Order: sequence, then C-alpha cells, then structure tokens
Amino acid sequence: MILIKLEPDERKELKKRVEYLQRHGDDHSRTLSKAMIARKIHISEPTLSKALNTNKGLSIDIHDKIVEWLEKGK
Repeated sequence: MILIKLEPDERKELKKRVEYLQRHGDDHSRTLSKAMIARKIHISEPTLSKALNTNKGLSIDIHDKIVEWLEKGK
C-alpha cells in the first residue's frame, strides 16, 4: 500500500479550514465538529485527526479527497 504525506502547506490550510468551520460554522451558520467536517470530506474522523496532528502517510485515495476538498474551497 502506497502512502503519501500531506505537504506542509496543505496541512496548514487543512488546519486553518477545520478551525474556521469549528469556530464560525458553515453556510447554515452552525458550528461543526471534526466528525461533521470529516463527513464533508468523505473520510472518517480518526483519519482527519491523523491528517491534522501527525506527519504519517495517508493512502492515495484519502490524500486525493483532502486535496480535492481544499481546492474546492478556494
């Protein structure tokens, strides 16, 4: 299984977006938990936490979903 690490700028952007959604909410003015944010990205909450807090590799599929979500928000 091939694992890919998030680039430092991708990890920084992911942290920034997750913190914003937890603090200020989404389009419906509701604050979101990490589990709800993970559902928006179509990954699990433990995987999101792993991507935020560690420098371990992620599967190609998970990496692509995170990068796609970050690009969609720009």
